[in-house]
Amino acid sequence: MSDVAGGIGHNRPPEPIVAIAPILVPIPTAANMIGRGITFIYGAIADGTIEAVKSDGRTLVVVESLRAYAAGLPPVKIKPIHRPPARLRKRRTA
Repeated sequence: MSDVAGGIGHNRPPEPIVAIAPILVPIPTAANMIGRGITFIYGAIADGTIEAVKSDGRTLVVVESLRAYAAGLPPVKIKPIHRPPARLRKRRTA
């Protein structure tokens, strides 16, 4: 059978699925994206750390500003816990 214009098109390869990254997200989503609470997001918007816009009465956070905030955070410094080898630890007796 021939492929008819406007038909089902069974002979065509499937269209590739393209993931589209969001540009703007609602405040609860922004909080989840950076692992912080909603109150922090409102405070960060108020002090200019994170950018937000209004669209039809909704407050939407600019995702790029979330990325900039996360990129500007200092790296964590965790000291390793020294634990003696098991053979040198004192055993507890009941």
